[in-house]
Amino acid sequence: MDTRSGSQCSVTPEAILNNEQLVLPPRISRVNGWSLPLHYFQVVTWAVFVGLSSATFGIFIPLLPHVWKYIAYVVTGGIFSFHLVVHLIASCIDPADSNVRLKKNYSQPMPIFDRSKHAHVIQNQFCHLCRVTVNKKTKHCISCNKCVSGFDHHCKWINNCVGSRNYWFFFSTVASATAGMLCLIAVLLYILVQYLVNPGVLRTDPKYEDVKNTNTWLLFLPLFPVQVQTLIVVIIGMLVLLLDLLGLVHLGQLLIFHIYLKAKKMTTFEYLIKTCKEESSKHQAVRKDPYMQMEEGFLQQGDGALGSSAQGVKAKSSLLIYKCPCHFCTSVNPDGGSTAREADDAPSTSTLGLQQETTEPMKTDSAERKTEIQELRCPCDPGLPP
Repeated sequence: MDTRSGSQCSVTPEAILNNEQLVLPPRISRVNGWSLPLHYFQVVTWAVFVGLSSATFGIFIPLLPHVWKYIAYVVTGGIFSFHLVVHLIASCIDPADSNVRLKKNYSQPMPIFDRSKHAHVIQNQFCHLCRVTVNKKTKHCISCNKCVSGFDHHCKWINNCVGSRNYWFFFSTVASATAGMLCLIAVLLYILVQYLVNPGVLRTDPKYEDVKNTNTWLLFLPLFPVQVQTLIVVIIGMLVLLLDLLGLVHLGQLLIFHIYLKAKKMTTFEYLIKTCKEESSKHQAVRKDPYMQMEEGFLQQGDGALGSSAQGVKAKSSLLIYKCPCHFCTSVNPDGGSTAREADDAPSTSTLGLQQETTEPMKTDSAERKTEIQELRCPCDPGLPP
């Protein structure tokens, strides 16, 4: 499902608010996931992969009986190797539009977008920043500051944009990581059951012939055997299991979400735009309720008593503190520029955002009060002008 209406498509490369701190687009466009600076999510991802791989192949699989050990090495090793390859490819590919890759010089600083000259970054399939003609489904990513073909989203875990050039490598990365964690959970559960039923089954490696104490276990078999006590193995196993479950919940949800998107033939960006429109439409009636409460205050107590009536004060307060659920108008820069990515067919982001609360006392004229209420409404309401 395509949510665009027209030839405009854009993602504003202006300053965005991140935890109340102003974040500017990089002046030098990023090439791929290894362009500096590295994101700390990316560092965490690779640290977890190395840690789980070391624990899986150095500690737990060597504890399995001979037949299961070889099966686990082949199956789990194949999944982990496949994940490593597709993860690297998803990070290394430049997902930029073909015209950007052909004409763009990544060493040159990008211009700052001038909202006074153009309402959108991309208009009529021409990017005013990359200065090239782009494809219909191309978006300009604020994190990479370049046009990405078939833009889906910017992934912090691979520190790269996900577009049509690397989407299936990204999807394979998520799917293989989920499968690998399921294999690791199966190995851990098997070891736990065998330890409770018959611990001797876990000590079939020839290196255990020289270990007389049943409370001593060998890690990193068969190359670098290290003797540790049972408590150490249990602690490592619990930490790995906890980390595995947390990762499985996160990756499982992400995998199901992208399977849903593929079934609906949508991108993540299109899904967010569609959700935003539905939420805005759903809350239209809610935005009108305070107005109705104000009208009731006029009829019941008259204009002069509205300011002091409990109902009138409550209605006015609900108007002033109301925030639209729309993702595109909840944060606005002081200079008028939007701080969020804008939809293709959304109004210009320089007009988005609620009006500032007025500090003047309520006027006595009911018509002027209605005008104030109108000004407090969210401009993304399709029934109101921006």
